[in-house]
Amino acid sequence: MTDAPPLLPVPGAGRPQEDPWADVLGTLEMDAVFCSTGRLSEPWGIAMPALPGILMFHLLLDGRAVVDVEGQRHDLGPGDLVLVPHGAGHAVTGAADDPATGLWDVDRTVVADRYEQLRIDGGGRPATLVCGAVGFTDPGVGRLLASLPPVLRAPGAEDEPGAGGDGPDGDWLRAVVAAIDHEVRHPRPGTDVVTARLADVLLVHVVRGWLEAEEPASGWVAALRDPALGPVLRAVHAAPQDPWTLESLAAVARLSRTVFAARFARTVGEPPMAYVAGCRMDAAARLLRDPDVSVERVARQVGYDSVPGFHRAFVRRHGATPGAWRATGPARTLAEVLER
Repeated sequence: MTDAPPLLPVPGAGRPQEDPWADVLGTLEMDAVFCSTGRLSEPWGIAMPALPGILMFHLLLDGRAVVDVEGQRHDLGPGDLVLVPHGAGHAVTGAADDPATGLWDVDRTVVADRYEQLRIDGGGRPATLVCGAVGFTDPGVGRLLASLPPVLRAPGAEDEPGAGGDGPDGDWLRAVVAAIDHEVRHPRPGTDVVTARLADVLLVHVVRGWLEAEEPASGWVAALRDPALGPVLRAVHAAPQDPWTLESLAAVARLSRTVFAARFARTVGEPPMAYVAGCRMDAAARLLRDPDVSVERVARQVGYDSVPGFHRAFVRRHGATPGAWRATGPARTLAEVLER
């Protein structure tokens, strides 16, 4: 029997910890569902709809902008990049009091299924903005995204020395932003693909910076860093199909069952066995992308002897039967995301 692959590898799961976050960042395989470049002049504003499970980003190439997420305002300057990891609805405007037009009502030119050029001509101060929404091929990435704050901001490519934009990281960031800027101003065949891929690199850069700098008190990332819980997560992700019990997990943590269960639930936000079930179903979702693997075989590979039991667990986790999940696949356009 072939082992089920871990859906979201954790530091130390299957390889030395010389680079503890490489596996996590490597699973951020993004699939753009929407990317746009905006030629805007004040007053202008765009109201982005809520997109659960989708990460949205805004990169300001020139001019100024304000991003308002759940009442928290973030002023942007040239080269600033903001991520909205949880898919919350928000507004992007030229100035704080500019009105925001719904995304679907903004004047646009559709370049490709997932790439558009937006225009708002208010006659005032100009700005150029790259916006995007990305999904992930790995359902387990949701655990990492849930650990991130509602807004992540990268230092601007034009920050003053000492503000985070100097040194090798600043040079690197300026180079990537300059490449995106060139693609936007001099479009060629494939500009949509190149822009999206460069944006992917920037997103990974921002998440990496957060992982290096922050130490959250709770959540999936906090559990990874916990000396007792980290080994448990590594073990479960390395072999989700194993017959895990509360006793065997507590043994990995070297804690009593009671202490382990309470510590796990408090830190991760769900009971240990619910976490194991989620890992198995995320692994199953990935295996189901292969049309040559039967549902019965997928069930066995993630530790289920009963196909009906596997069906019920899969529906609880993903809201669809294994067959329906395989038939629809991940959403690939913004319209598909909004329809689900």
